[in-house]
Amino acid sequence: MSTPLLSARGLSRDYRLPGGALKHALADVDLDVAAGEILAVIGESGSGKSTLARLLLDLDRPTRGRVEFQGRPISTDRRALRAGTGIVLQDPYASLDPRMRVRTTVAEPLRALRVPGDHRRLVAEVLERVGLRPEHAECYPHELSGGQRQRVAIARAVVHRPRLLVGDEPTSALDVTVRAAIVALLRELNATLGLAVVLVSHDLGLVQHLAARVVVMHDGRIVESGPTASVLADPQHTHTRALVAAVPRLPARSTDAAAL
Repeated sequence: MSTPLLSARGLSRDYRLPGGALKHALADVDLDVAAGEILAVIGESGSGKSTLARLLLDLDRPTRGRVEFQGRPISTDRRALRAGTGIVLQDPYASLDPRMRVRTTVAEPLRALRVPGDHRRLVAEVLERVGLRPEHAECYPHELSGGQRQRVAIARAVVHRPRLLVGDEPTSALDVTVRAAIVALLRELNATLGLAVVLVSHDLGLVQHLAARVVVMHDGRIVESGPTASVLADPQHTHTRALVAAVPRLPARSTDAAAL
């Protein structure tokens, strides 16, 4: 069996609340992400999915457990983790420095990781890949639409050619049309770059169209996992059934109404 691209074992995160109480945000999570796969992490608010994303990228430290990237503990080689991963957050405007032009923002990982080569050319190439025009390189974030800003955030996350992209609710701040375009972009990056994607989302429509595999979280634990189509069509756990049942559906038209 091949080594997973990213692996978590016994991952737990506790927080001490005011007054001394202990909150278990994450408890004994095991997770593998294969190279090139798209995996969705779903669950209600407070289920632990964003905490899991932060721990996978070493943006927070676990209370217990370990994370390995490309077969090595992330605590021993954080530079390899930074070089091999990228992240896209929920609010594209908040994640971009309003004082920096797009070309400078997108080039940040290249400078930080000391990537060799012509950075201006690499930035131009990745902007084209995510569907932005050359003139957008000179823009500031406030001069762009929400969808364009999220494309900039994705460009910054993949400009250094990582193997894994983590998206924490990357489309929830966008309207339906723009959301569909970002989904198509993520699928294209997965297909052409072999980019693995961990998608944290509460949007089951997005998950169904993008992810081949899904894990369901509740109260800091993974309660169900499997192929996305199977899990959403025939959920086995109570909380998965509740998530699926909460998705709004248009009522079916009656025969009489359809004839009008």
